[in-house]
Amino acid sequence: MGKILLIGGIGAGKTSLKQWLLQQDLRYHKTQMLEFSQIFIDCPGEYLEIPRYYHVLIDASHRVSEIWALQDATKNRTFYPPGFAKVFTKPVVGVITKTDLPGADIGRAKTFLHYAGLAEPFYATSIITGDGFHALSQRVGALDEHA
Repeated sequence: MGKILLIGGIGAGKTSLKQWLLQQDLRYHKTQMLEFSQIFIDCPGEYLEIPRYYHVLIDASHRVSEIWALQDATKNRTFYPPGFAKVFTKPVVGVITKTDLPGADIGRAKTFLHYAGLAEPFYATSIITGDGFHALSQRVGALDEHA
């Protein structure tokens, strides 16, 4: 089975996304270290926000089929450095989270993901409405078929 590495800043929605796709109860808990499930490796947001931890993300990427880079649509900044996606040897997929919240700006989130070196299509998601999750579920299923 293919695995997916989830990266993004603190509070970007990595754990919620994982819980939704695994059909688990949505419960917030602060991710303290790499968390491994059958499909996902969930990384603490600090691993992206503090550059001295980039090596952990790069190392974890060697264990997966692809990387999902999450960008919170309500944030007016990004933690991805320019061209960051280019350090990975696996496909990097852009996921925009919290699209249904006040202040969400999908265009700005797309700009941040482009800045990080990602190419469209991006997946715009809402944990409240379920928007975007069907396409992500299909992507997970496709990884299973090719693993």
